Amino acid sequence: MARVNATSITVADFKRAYLPVLLYSDQKERLQTREEVLNFLIDQTLLSQAARAAALDTVPILKVLRRTAQKTAFTRILYREWVKAPLKNPSDTELREAFRRSHDSRLVRHLFTRDSLTAVRLYEQVSLGANWDSLAALIFQDSSLAANGGVLGWMKFGDMDPDFEAAAYQLRTGEISHPVRTRFGWHILRVDAEHRELMLTEYDYNVERRGLERIIRERREQTAADSVINRLMQQANLRFNPEIAPQVWTVIATQIDALLNPGDLQEIPAQEVQSFEKQLAPLLHEELLRFDDQVWDVATLLQKLPEMNRQLMLTDIKKATGFLVRDELIYQAGLQRGLDQTPIVQGEVRDRENQYLANLFLRRAVADHPLSDQAVVSYYHDHAATRYQAPDSLRILELQFPDLQQAKDFKSSVQDKFSPASLSKTSPDYKLVDLGWLQGAGTERTDYYHRLVDQPSHTLVGPLTGFHGVVLITASQRRRHLLPLQQVQSRVRQDAENDRIQKLRLHEVQRLSAQARITIDRNRLQQLELGN
Repeated sequence: MARVNATSITVADFKRAYLPVLLYSDQKERLQTREEVLNFLIDQTLLSQAARAAALDTVPILKVLRRTAQKTAFTRILYREWVKAPLKNPSDTELREAFRRSHDSRLVRHLFTRDSLTAVRLYEQVSLGANWDSLAALIFQDSSLAANGGVLGWMKFGDMDPDFEAAAYQLRTGEISHPVRTRFGWHILRVDAEHRELMLTEYDYNVERRGLERIIRERREQTAADSVINRLMQQANLRFNPEIAPQVWTVIATQIDALLNPGDLQEIPAQEVQSFEKQLAPLLHEELLRFDDQVWDVATLLQKLPEMNRQLMLTDIKKATGFLVRDELIYQAGLQRGLDQTPIVQGEVRDRENQYLANLFLRRAVADHPLSDQAVVSYYHDHAATRYQAPDSLRILELQFPDLQQAKDFKSSVQDKFSPASLSKTSPDYKLVDLGWLQGAGTERTDYYHRLVDQPSHTLVGPLTGFHGVVLITASQRRRHLLPLQQVQSRVRQDAENDRIQKLRLHEVQRLSAQARITIDRNRLQQLELGN
């Protein structure tokens, strides 16, 4: 497709970049979009070549990056082979049952616990006549579920966990289930009401068939994926050293915020790893865990910290370690299959490396000239009106009506708009209450605010069920405020830094392009068949 100095951009390279643009953005398949993507690849190649010329490809994090890119590619390839390929299409019988359930809604409430013994006790209590709402108030931490007796609302096919759904459709109104296990825990279900649509035709079924098939396949895929991973981990027989592992996790957990660099990739500052090594020095060569025929000591885990799942590191370091072992098992399975030698994997690794090196080259360039405070202030003043506004303040009025019909009639009579003139047109039996100025979340009437914030002023919203019966609400006035710089300074500095890097990118690409030998096969670009 193109050549940048001695580096070729192949058709495969172009497709890897181009197809996601079509799938995950609003860009259309056309020559202009092809040219934009190819130009981006050329620019990235220029910057990554400059990074290599500056010996930036010797940074230690690149080794982690290559392994991470390989892991991602291996996982996708093996997932397709182990999970997706064996899936069978749903039968007509299964689809018709799904169609029936999708038009048979159930109003469901539940009691939930994570262990089976508690579930059995809950079931025994409700079977003996214990008050359901009282039990819900005791067991739910979620305030809404505790207050409403565990009501989940109306559900139909596809809305809930498959096991939960299957149990709900075995119940009639008023019946209570035995303990039901799902991937979340244990549930006791009660169906409070049912609603069936009776006038359904073969045409309706054929219209909905494809959507129902997608839901069933997605559920089977999730079940198959869970089964594959569970089997993989059971065969590996992961065991943690009960004396050493907790000590290591405690040390890591106490410094987790400093460990994670919010910048790029899974980049962990070298000084942090060294700090862990110092604190864990007496344990570095102690066995931490073993699986299959492998043993990891503490030092091995520290070497692999940059590959660990970042979100899990913040919440459950033990689980994050288990996921790291899982990923290692998949990685080794890919190596045994020789996937690292396939063109698709090598191409993806090269893409990720080029992307990282291009960004590193630009970051190193701006690091030599730190952003000044004056530049941050200037950027704030230039963009405050469009980027740094506080949520609008709304002056909200509530119109309280004695019944629903009067509220509907009044709203219709003023054509959904409320103003002082509305009072002269009609005089319904309502009470007008000025709730004052409200702003964003955390106010007493957050629900009112969120219903009105995107509506033009004076628009009537409702009828709603309020504290005082049936109400209509409207925003009679609106105020907009800029967030003060001191409140958003870190955000403004990051935005200004990103803007500076983007401008530097354009400058460097122009400079490097002037010195480079670039050729483009425009005929191939125009005639390329994406399906091949």
